[in-house]
Amino acid sequence: MPLMLALLLTATPSSEWKTLGLSTGLQRMLDHGDYGLTPRGFRAIALSHVADGCVWQAQQHPERTDAARACVGRAFERWQDLAPKSCPRVDGVRRCDADALLTTENPLALAHLVLVMGAADVLGPCADPLLHERLAAGLEAASTADPFAHVPSYRAFPLRWPADQSALIAALHRADVAHGTQTHTGPLEAFTTYLDEKGLHPSGLPKSEVTGKGPGAKYPRGCAQAFISRYLAEVDPVRTAAWWKTYRAQYLVRLPFGVIGFREWPPGIDRSGDVDSGPIVLGIGVAASALGISAARAQGEEALAKELEASADQVISFGVGLGIEKQAFAQAIRFEARWHPVSASAN
Repeated sequence: MPLMLALLLTATPSSEWKTLGLSTGLQRMLDHGDYGLTPRGFRAIALSHVADGCVWQAQQHPERTDAARACVGRAFERWQDLAPKSCPRVDGVRRCDADALLTTENPLALAHLVLVMGAADVLGPCADPLLHERLAAGLEAASTADPFAHVPSYRAFPLRWPADQSALIAALHRADVAHGTQTHTGPLEAFTTYLDEKGLHPSGLPKSEVTGKGPGAKYPRGCAQAFISRYLAEVDPVRTAAWWKTYRAQYLVRLPFGVIGFREWPPGIDRSGDVDSGPIVLGIGVAASALGISAARAQGEEALAKELEASADQVISFGVGLGIEKQAFAQAIRFEARWHPVSASAN
């Protein structure tokens, strides 16, 4: 490696957002586009979590608003770097083509781009108003036209996950708040109607995948329920609170030595972990429990969120999930959860 490049990568970050308490891994992600061991399909999600965490932190500490705005702006730039063909450089600046994005990029990544842009709207100014509105309109059309009322997360796989659609609907809602549109209403109505008619497990919780072809599709998965509990609370808090109560009652596990977490699979069902769940130890899923911190705060349960945070630190001290912790994705989840606002209306 050339000496100058090595010095750049190892030097102490001088970025505007270094005052926000980002981990070294998240600093590298924003400064250098280094995502560590994060799978490519999860990088957009990591960026939206960091953007949200920076916004939540600024709302709690207004003196950090400028740093947070710089953080969100860099997250937007890094997302564009993930799609160089749809966002080519023009005069040294990336310019995104909305039509190219909507026809070539994965809808999951686009949903999290719209979430990043929604984060920028909160702090102002909008990163690109026309692009934001066109992406929201395109995702709205795809959602309402789909026979499952979901867009497939990945273009190469026709599977449809309610967790990902929940994040997409939240993204549309944020765009609507910022730009005075109504792109989320049709997708939300179609989504909840489909789930009520065809997408619920006997427990009353959403199945993890609605075409029935995904691994473990017929079961509600812990990581998915936590995602839904966080994002759908922004647009349908009553429904989401009811699902949360069922999920909490059936999946929350307390073990000795202060270990607490959420199961990945329903009680009585024990399956192996995968890229979504992370490691599963004594039924407790690493991803479900980490995502559960933010979900608990979205549901107004600060005490539970703090227990889950303390337990996560304890589990890591045992050496469980260390590989996952090296991913920018995992660090972004913890960062966002640390600053997620506690809902006052969920209780």
